[in-house]
Amino acid sequence: MGMAEPLIDFIREHRSLTILLILGPALIYLAIYFFAPFLTTILYSIGFIGRRGVITWKVTIEFYRQAFRGVYLKVFYNSIVLAAITTLGTLVMSYPLAYYLALKAPKKWKNTLVIGIIVPYWVSFLLRTYALMNILTMLGQMFTYEAVVIGMVYDYLPFMILPLYASLEKLDKSLLEASYTLGASPLKTFLKVTLPLSKPGIASGTILVFVPAIGEFVVPVMLGGASVPTIGVITWNLFLKFHNWWRGAALSILYIAVVLAALIIYVKKVGELEI
Repeated sequence: MGMAEPLIDFIREHRSLTILLILGPALIYLAIYFFAPFLTTILYSIGFIGRRGVITWKVTIEFYRQAFRGVYLKVFYNSIVLAAITTLGTLVMSYPLAYYLALKAPKKWKNTLVIGIIVPYWVSFLLRTYALMNILTMLGQMFTYEAVVIGMVYDYLPFMILPLYASLEKLDKSLLEASYTLGASPLKTFLKVTLPLSKPGIASGTILVFVPAIGEFVVPVMLGGASVPTIGVITWNLFLKFHNWWRGAALSILYIAVVLAALIIYVKKVGELEI
């Protein structure tokens, strides 16, 4: 105990050391499992690392030129469109449900209803996709674009519902009552009061759905087969099927750059997030 007290006092006196001790484990973890692989991907994409992981000490943009070929640009476009459709589909389906849970559902049932939405998603992602495959097979919709959209919307639905619910739950209900008192119709109240105030939830849900949906691999492969190529599928093939790590790395970096740029623009336009 005699040694511990001076040590604690020393740490308290040096604020930078306290911050380092708090953030150190997380920073080390990120450095090893995020930044190091990301840096390795960049080095592969510029040809700095060659065959069998040998450092070539050369830099080239050839793999980025290859990534800008028409076929890859088309896949990028298809992935963005699919992600946009998925995001819009989840928003359209989630908003009425989140609205009811937050503003209309009996208070004693709210937690039960929210848990009821979450519980089915405790089942493995793959098992749920396999179950959906059986349903789509019976409907004759397997290996179609529509099947992929259905699967994507189904799998990403909670990522839109929960931010929307959190945003609407915080909404000051007296504002709605004031709107009705001033003669606004329910539709006008929704458009002028509820919808604008739920914008942070919409923004957060959009990001949580759109970003992973662009690079989705499992659903397009299992439900769409070869009929729905996405950036996730192409990158997987380049790395593991064709062993072209350099072009795959260049595509991955371009994918990250495109998503990051889109997020910056979106956040600047939308503003505050609700997560």
